[in-house]
Amino acid sequence: MLRLTAFATAAGSSRDVLSLLARGTVGDGPGLELLAYLDRMDLPDPETLLADPAGAALPERGDRRQAVLDAVVAAVRERPERSRWDAAWTLLARAATTGAPDLVVVPATTLAALRRPDWDVPVVIDRLAGTVALSHHADRAAERSGAGARGGR
Repeated sequence: MLRLTAFATAAGSSRDVLSLLARGTVGDGPGLELLAYLDRMDLPDPETLLADPAGAALPERGDRRQAVLDAVVAAVRERPERSRWDAAWTLLARAATTGAPDLVVVPATTLAALRRPDWDVPVVIDRLAGTVALSHHADRAAERSGAGARGGR
């Protein structure tokens, strides 16, 4: 079903064609559920967000926000340019202050790895440093806790 949906979407097929494909492949109930899910997943274009990170509207729901932040970092990875990298940091900082800050840890770590040697570290990164450091500290504590529990068996 995923391939059919991808091909139908890429071909610019109408909503009716997509509905027929979904319902014909998996049945009326699951097909309609899939279509409803796709409607709810209408996420902003990462390029639009990168073009205006200060004014970008981020989704409120955590799962949607995470998907958007991951898509922004993927877009920068595909076309790594200094201005896009800086815009992504601005967006991540906004996301950390307007929603659950833990959602920016993975995208921030990935984005940091994309830095080129001649790119200065943006000032906005200071707003994220505490969240990322706390997350890494929690990960190490969990690893120690897990190792201790295994060693006591």
